[in-house]
Amino acid sequence: MLERNCLCANQDAAWEVAMECRPMIGQGAAVALLMAVTVGSISGAAEPFGGSSSVTSLLEFFAQRSRRQFTDVPRKVMAFYYTWYGTPEFEHGWRHWNAVDFANRDIKASTHYPLIGPYDSQDPEVIDLHIDQARRSGVDCFIATWWGRSDYTDEAFNLLLDRARPKGFEATVYWETVPGEGREQVRHAVADLVYLLRRYGRDPAFLKVDARPVIFVYGRVMGQIPQAAWPEIITRVRERVGHDFLLIADGYRESNARLFDGVHTYNICGWVRRKPLAEIHEDAEHSFTSAVELARQHGKISCITVIPGYDDTKIRDPGLVAERKGGDTYEALWQKAVEAGPDWVLITSWNEWHEGSEIEPSFEDGRKYLRLTARWARRFKRSPRPDVSRLQRAGLSDEQREQLQGAWGDVTIGLLPGYSGVLPMLLAESGLHIRELSWEDVIDPEVLAPEDLPLLIHAGGEHYTRSVREPQDVDDALRRYLSHGGVLLAAPNGPFPFYYDEEGEAVVAAPALGLPMVGSGRDALATEQPTGWEDPPDVEDLHFEIDTGLVPDLPQRVDFPGTGDLRWRPASEALLADGDLYVPLATLQDASGRSFGEGIAWIEHRQSQPVGGRVLYAWMRMDDVLEPERLYVSLLTFAAQQIAD
Repeated sequence: MLERNCLCANQDAAWEVAMECRPMIGQGAAVALLMAVTVGSISGAAEPFGGSSSVTSLLEFFAQRSRRQFTDVPRKVMAFYYTWYGTPEFEHGWRHWNAVDFANRDIKASTHYPLIGPYDSQDPEVIDLHIDQARRSGVDCFIATWWGRSDYTDEAFNLLLDRARPKGFEATVYWETVPGEGREQVRHAVADLVYLLRRYGRDPAFLKVDARPVIFVYGRVMGQIPQAAWPEIITRVRERVGHDFLLIADGYRESNARLFDGVHTYNICGWVRRKPLAEIHEDAEHSFTSAVELARQHGKISCITVIPGYDDTKIRDPGLVAERKGGDTYEALWQKAVEAGPDWVLITSWNEWHEGSEIEPSFEDGRKYLRLTARWARRFKRSPRPDVSRLQRAGLSDEQREQLQGAWGDVTIGLLPGYSGVLPMLLAESGLHIRELSWEDVIDPEVLAPEDLPLLIHAGGEHYTRSVREPQDVDDALRRYLSHGGVLLAAPNGPFPFYYDEEGEAVVAAPALGLPMVGSGRDALATEQPTGWEDPPDVEDLHFEIDTGLVPDLPQRVDFPGTGDLRWRPASEALLADGDLYVPLATLQDASGRSFGEGIAWIEHRQSQPVGGRVLYAWMRMDDVLEPERLYVSLLTFAAQQIAD
């Protein structure tokens, strides 16, 4: 048992968060569990996600996906391609061109003016011209925007494939949106993919790897569909079309690299804008190398995105601008992309005229960007592939699995519904006995009992189901579990676990469930007590100090992240009662040593409610600043030691 002093002492970034499109996970029982199965040491509960006996548990699905490996993928250059334009000449009227001023070569919603003027995306001559220009410039494939069955873009994609086929050119879709919510949204996603694969997937011009059709998934879809829904979606689609397919996810995140077949990102304007050329070189080298390593560590397809520039100020206020610098921005990004050695280089974009990211010839720049593309595409395709033979594969090592199995033995661990992120994926390969719980299981005292499930893991977002049969019966069940000696490991993938209920109402239940967490809303420098924030305060050397005596596998110090979602929601001893045990395991500090609370903490409720409960908390970004495998093996080992004591 840990013993310490038990006396308590009386918290452009918004755009980057939006672009990361972090999924909203765990919105009620509908995204909780799949089916009752036992695969090795992974057991599923009785609440099916979709009712199909062919859909395995989410953990088993993670294990299956980790075994999908892609090596020696043919190098290609691709460009995001927009087929949403229309003109009156084709009886479509003006689509995405508006207030066209031919005399002054100006379009109200377009940053630049096309060299061929405004055109119709269903004009075969325009499509032929684009394909010919792309092929001469070293572009192998268009990733065409796709907004649904029978949409204008769907009709245009059909025509694009028809024109690409005889020219030896390829095309695929950029899956942009999935309407609906809950079960309706899952059905819609399945129907969309089945439609795409049945109608287009076997076309010789449709992009394939090892004869399997490839579809790119935009960040909007990644945000709309909970991670827990993907096993059902992918499995059902495979069953209905009768063959395999590949999905390339938007977002360089560990969970995406583990779950999908490749990772990419659409737009890098957020970190290119307002930077001198030297800084663009430096940032691109680091970011591109990291992105390629992320994919290759998981054996997935690696994609790097380059942009010529970006300017959406004609359609958004205030908008964003990344200067083209006369072509220097594009060349700097291309150079670092070639050096990083990805499988595919993606260009944003061929013709997104609204956002000023096009390389298609324009009145302002002529054919400059096609010439630059041709030169760099040749270099990319001729460059040697990096040696990845010594690259360490992601996932648990044999030693880490042995450590976990030695710590837990035959003990079964409970996993709350709505989970996502890296932790469940590591549990899937750990060899531990994991029970995936439904919310019905949670409220059943015969199931959620500390003697059967001494550890309960929350790895979801901010939403959870609070009421199943009676108002707040989930809260009551969790408090009962803790007060009877259970341990909760809260490693959320959103800022504040148990924050919203199934109706989306803010209930902020975490403190009542034993988590002494502090929200934002106060100036982090205006009080001596730790507070949370939306953006970090202007202080020097923000970093975590880690107690390596208690978690010896972790480094003693690690920096606070500099990009992404920086919302800080610490644990704080100030919220506990005298006599409670509070053990800081990772404290956030600045250069002066001032504490901003804990990113990892162990709490034993000896005086405050729920008395008898024990909680281990890890802030949502700890697996970004620490290697996920080391972090979660350390936390699980630590929890096992406290339970054993």
